[in-house]
Amino acid sequence: MTYVLSQDALQQIIQVAQGFYARKDRAHDLEHALRVREWGRKLALEEGADIIVIELAALLHDIGRSGAVEKTHAESSAGLAVNILQKNGYSEGIVKQVKEAIISHSREAGHEPKTLEAKILYDADKLDFVGAIGLGRLFTWAGVQGWTLVGENSCEKFYHDRICSYRDHLFTQSAKAYFDPLFLYMEGFWQQLRAERLKLSNSGQADTI
Repeated sequence: MTYVLSQDALQQIIQVAQGFYARKDRAHDLEHALRVREWGRKLALEEGADIIVIELAALLHDIGRSGAVEKTHAESSAGLAVNILQKNGYSEGIVKQVKEAIISHSREAGHEPKTLEAKILYDADKLDFVGAIGLGRLFTWAGVQGWTLVGENSCEKFYHDRICSYRDHLFTQSAKAYFDPLFLYMEGFWQQLRAERLKLSNSGQADTI
């Protein structure tokens, strides 16, 4: 669809969301939401989805990350989004679609994206965790979690256990096409890291002989 939100309407939602994101970790802040919105717009234009629903869902998808009172951050975010959108006069149809997309952007509680808009939000969120930005977010998130660079409970483990499998779960062909070169960049980084660590390790062994 070609319908888009007016800049005034978008700014209203962004201003409300900004207050929630100010309390979040920097890997899931307003900048992340704005990037997911841009990825969502790209995918929506290529896949023929409702851009209004996707923009709203992207802007609000992580607002419930801290202080969640429901089972998951996705469910908490969806509940907050419903209240925000209703107060701003959005139709029940849009509110329902946005809620469904936000709830299923994470599979923590077994929610699976069913609508095209929900699938696109899911894909857009994953695209922000690959490439150079993805690495930056990974290291930022590691700081919050107290992870090391490699080993158990590390950036490397999260990368191998989670990010490496993202492509298998993407829903749209458009997202897969964007994902591939960004993922290759990350692969190159980890290969270089392993090579440097091996070189340092070998050098240390040689020094002790």
